[in-house]
Amino acid sequence: MNTLIFEVPPFPTYIAGSKDCFNEGKKHMRRCTFSVFDLLIVNKGVLYICEDGVKYDVKAGEYLILMPGLEHFGYKACTVDTHYSWIHFCLEKPYVLKNCTDINWGMVLKQEHTYIESAKHMFHIPRYGKIGSQEFINHELDRLFSFNDTNSPEKRLKEQIVFQELILQLQKDSIQIPTSAEQVTKQVITFIQKNYQKEAIKMEDISKQLLFHSDYITRCMQKTLGITPLQYLTSYRLSIAKKQLTTTNEKLDSISRQVGIADSAYFSRLFKKVEGITPNEYRRLAKREGK
Repeated sequence: MNTLIFEVPPFPTYIAGSKDCFNEGKKHMRRCTFSVFDLLIVNKGVLYICEDGVKYDVKAGEYLILMPGLEHFGYKACTVDTHYSWIHFCLEKPYVLKNCTDINWGMVLKQEHTYIESAKHMFHIPRYGKIGSQEFINHELDRLFSFNDTNSPEKRLKEQIVFQELILQLQKDSIQIPTSAEQVTKQVITFIQKNYQKEAIKMEDISKQLLFHSDYITRCMQKTLGITPLQYLTSYRLSIAKKQLTTTNEKLDSISRQVGIADSAYFSRLFKKVEGITPNEYRRLAKREGK
């Protein structure tokens, strides 16, 4: 597998993206003249893709960057329901493809900054590989796709910032062993995703489970994701609630209880504080836009 090499800044430009699913028996469409990069990240199942005569079986926890101008298509139907995220992006500067091994930060730094010029880096990202920091990537994908529901100029600009974080993480994953902070963060996220339906999750519970002091756990999360464990808990609960709002007709109090919030009124206030609209408004907007 070759490596995509390009200079930053400027960073790649985000165009569009979303989560999707190929049901069992379905496969990716054929494209002969697609003009942008297509980043595919598989969360569940296997995506069978052929590009320029090369076949890839992209499994859960793996990604593939499809190149502009090269024909690609699903060479085989999915054998199970396959859930994945797709991101279309472009590069403002020329790029090259090379067989590149043993990538290190010394290769990435091209020019130190001066008082009048910014630093320049040459990113080396394998086009096919495993997601090293899967929890972080999933969190950033949720952030990125949450902007799909609005045309606010501010959020359109934030899309670019979040996308840059994703690209930077792909570069880091290719050259860096997970730090202790990243490992602790992974344990926290695993615990929260298994227990989010329990109403009273406190830092003491997380600390007891992981056998680390709560202050240390919080510092690890803030260093890795930029948020605290309880902020991640809220974010994860609301992401589950949003799926329920758009895919079911269940009442708010039922959805609220399912995500570990017994008080539906508090759930509604929290939802509006984070999302900017009420749960009912979110549901109506999603149905109107066919989500």
